[in-house]
Amino acid sequence: MQQILVSDTSVLIDLKRGSLLEASFRLAFRFVVPDLLYERELKDWGGEDLTRLGLVIEQLDGAGVSLALAYRKRMPALSLPDCFALALAQIHSWVLLSGDSALSRLATDEDVECHGVLWLLDKDARR
Repeated sequence: MQQILVSDTSVLIDLKRGSLLEASFRLAFRFVVPDLLYERELKDWGGEDLTRLGLVIEQLDGAGVSLALAYRKRMPALSLPDCFALALAQIHSWVLLSGDSALSRLATDEDVECHGVLWLLDKDARR
């Protein structure tokens, strides 16, 4: 079974800038983002290419949106799309990929497994 990774925008940007995006999508993971993050930050930034590679766009239900809003209230420095990503990971017990230290700290506080791009690159190197 594929491990599911909820990515924030910064990880996908880092992978693209490093010409590692396509190789990362060939790893044994399923990459997911919340719909709000996709619409606000990725749709016009190569969104079609990302979905072609296999990026899955997921919606939060009402409880998930409430959780994301609670995260935002708790940490106003985080963007709403980042809070949606954390809520999606929390609700489904998926792994969060983030390059944002504040988001990573909150994920750790919420017992959500969180890693950065180097963790993903390490997985690629072990293939």
